Amino acid sequence: MAQLSWSERLAEAAASKRERTKLLVEKLRTRPTSEAPDQTAAIEQKGATAPVLEHASSKGRDLTVATVEPNEDLTHFVDLIDDVLASEDVVHAALFWPHIPPRAILPWMLREVSRGRVEKPIRTLFLNMGRPAMQAVADIGARTAKLHERGLFRSGVVGERVSGAISSDALFYMFLGDRQTKIESVPLVSIVPHTVALNDGTYWRDFDEKTLKGFKRLYPAGRLDSVRSHLNLLGSAARSPGFAFLLPSHFPDADRKRALRSLPGSLDLAVIDMTKHALRGRDASALIRMLVSELSETLRQPPKRVLILADCPLRYSFIRRSLRTYRGAGVLGSKSEAHRLVWATRGRGFEAPGVRDSARQPIVETIGSRECVVATRLWHHAKQLDEGNPLASVLEQGAVALKGMALTASGADAILSPYTDVHDVYHRVKRERHSFEPHYNKAMVGIADGHAGAWRDSIQSDLAEGLGLAEALRAETPLMRYLKRVLTEIDPDNNVVVVLRHPEDAQQANDRLLDFLTMPGSFKAGVPELRMTTPHHYPAELERKKPTVVIWAASTDMGARSFIGDAFCPAQFRLVVAGHDALTLSRVLDAAVADEYAAYAGRAALLRAALPWVAKEYGGLSVAYGLDSDRSRVALPFVGQGYLVLDGYGKIAAGPGSQFYVLDPASHQLAPKEARALDIGDAVFVMPYAIREELEAALREKDDKGRTLEQALVDQYKATVKKGIESLTAQFGAKGLTARVRDMLFEQNPGLPSISKPAVEYWLRAAERSEVDTPHAAINPLHIEAFLSLMGAGVLARPLTDAVRIVRTDLRRDGHASRGLFDRLLLDADSVIQGPLSSFSKLQDVRRAAMESVFPVLEMHLEKAPVANGNEQPFQVAAQ
Repeated sequence: MAQLSWSERLAEAAASKRERTKLLVEKLRTRPTSEAPDQTAAIEQKGATAPVLEHASSKGRDLTVATVEPNEDLTHFVDLIDDVLASEDVVHAALFWPHIPPRAILPWMLREVSRGRVEKPIRTLFLNMGRPAMQAVADIGARTAKLHERGLFRSGVVGERVSGAISSDALFYMFLGDRQTKIESVPLVSIVPHTVALNDGTYWRDFDEKTLKGFKRLYPAGRLDSVRSHLNLLGSAARSPGFAFLLPSHFPDADRKRALRSLPGSLDLAVIDMTKHALRGRDASALIRMLVSELSETLRQPPKRVLILADCPLRYSFIRRSLRTYRGAGVLGSKSEAHRLVWATRGRGFEAPGVRDSARQPIVETIGSRECVVATRLWHHAKQLDEGNPLASVLEQGAVALKGMALTASGADAILSPYTDVHDVYHRVKRERHSFEPHYNKAMVGIADGHAGAWRDSIQSDLAEGLGLAEALRAETPLMRYLKRVLTEIDPDNNVVVVLRHPEDAQQANDRLLDFLTMPGSFKAGVPELRMTTPHHYPAELERKKPTVVIWAASTDMGARSFIGDAFCPAQFRLVVAGHDALTLSRVLDAAVADEYAAYAGRAALLRAALPWVAKEYGGLSVAYGLDSDRSRVALPFVGQGYLVLDGYGKIAAGPGSQFYVLDPASHQLAPKEARALDIGDAVFVMPYAIREELEAALREKDDKGRTLEQALVDQYKATVKKGIESLTAQFGAKGLTARVRDMLFEQNPGLPSISKPAVEYWLRAAERSEVDTPHAAINPLHIEAFLSLMGAGVLARPLTDAVRIVRTDLRRDGHASRGLFDRLLLDADSVIQGPLSSFSKLQDVRRAAMESVFPVLEMHLEKAPVANGNEQPFQVAAQ
């Protein structure tokens, strides 16, 4: 049989679709009507006043089209969209509790990809979405076999009413190829139309190769080019009946209104994200009123339905109250229908909730009281000043920084040590969040300029007290003192997990606490097992090993959700709060009273009873929300002027203070250099994302025993020490081995700095207990190297010590290939490359590929662009 041409295949597919449509219409005409009495009886059983809503089963929805099957909570989230569309009310408010649900784009895409031929596609606007909205649908695909069975009835152009339209079968062939193509699934984001608004001059971006990246590798470039015009048609916001528009939360008001005015056509549904991550510390009541007004007045046509999503019971009550009393909602009205849904698990909703353990009374304790009182005073001063006064924002930021410093464990100096010599914008923000002095200096300048008014003396007095408290917090903090006290009093047989806010804080606090635990004479009865983590990695720690004690010193809100909502509950749960946080949490628990959450009432009551008394000096609820240490920082503004162009990379954005690595011609070493300081002739290193991915993949890759490089280092350390213990025991006996090892350590290394006997005991125990990780007791790596040499490591002692130091210290700062590891890979490569493990050879290949990315900066590479004042700058001030 001759091979059909592409146009003939399209024509054959269109004819096939028309035939199936005729058969479907004929079946609908001849369908028996005997089901009507049963439906009537069912309605009478439910009651005459109950609304009748169609759900997935009656609409032919098949959620198994997705490669990951949703749990019951996510299925209810999908059903909520149809419930809202079927309701007579226009505005709807939904509360998800106790955990935080994923971005609403996920259930919308699941609905679209799984809907049958009865459910209609819906055009949806997602307003105030957080930056990582698309991460919710990452790694989720649609099974091609299921799409085949359902005829790929997607959100596309319908029929031949549009000139140049193609059928859904043709769309299927373009995305998936013919039946011989071996593609089991395609990414969800690639077949469900959506656009993301960006305020860089392009407000609505339709389909392009970026959205095809999930299966782009399966097609040659010519194949993609041949379907580009069809993709543009199918992705057209003006023609597609089902489409999602995502408008991020960081948009300035003017940009958001401009983007709304650019939205073509009408909307079936507008979803407003008012969850914790999307609010970014803003006032929920004022924001919801503004957004509802814009939907009513700015769009060409108001949306048919509006759905407001919240994850905090207290904010949910604020939002509903604000809507009821608001008179500027226009045609949308002030009436709203309430929905309360349970979100029982962490994550995106693909894991079934586990059986919940019984819980004991938690322990809630307040720290940082004095710092919180001074922060409250500064907050009140900021509110006393006129709106628009530049001093007000400085005082507010300083108050948040002071409270945040009191809630860290390791102190400002330790957290900021990796960023002392860095001058780009991101690290400047880090310094301002973890130190009070920059805000103090800015405030004093504002006072000198006369912005303090009649409150000059009191503001200066509170600033001076705050500066004194901040100086004391640089080295020792209330949280560190609390942790040391608890670890001293706790039973040494406990397995303790401490949850801290920041990865840097967890890294530094882990080293300090292990030094404290191994001090001579401190823990004669034994040392409790200690693990440090952050809220993001806490579920993984639970899977690794269930702790008996959890000390939650991170986000109070996340800690409360963990105690109330998690299936697992430790024998002892300690929640560390500041005074403001205790007030917020008590009000949240008071608001979380509904029949839907009855299963969580017991734990909520235990936590409510354990909350400490809140002093008047902490202020009211507005202060508590304003001083929330977990709120996102303000997004940096978008301003653009120029860029750096490098062969092979195109335009490389150079933001304010951003850096490139410059190759020194004499030493042949790479050193960071600020972008604005680049000269013609400099050899610049630009790190491609592919190299970073390869670097991270090499560190995540598992060997034939299923171990990552980090795990292999742990196993090699333990094997070395076990072998050394066996040798020394056979030579000297088991009695007094620890003391003998310590003595031999200093006999063989006379110049070695002093180390305690419990530290050596800890190193020996690390090889005997599977749950004990690599040694952290000694800050000086010379101790570890000498100990491994004594254990018989021989020439491997130095490489193994360096590998442990790099992978277990630098890598853990941010959980990925951190800046510290990246710098060491390029600038101090020998300490990484010279190792006994095969994985280091891959790192060496990555380094070679990285060094090949060094380009000389020529005059043609520096493009200049005019700025507002007529001057010229060679680099773009881009979004960070």
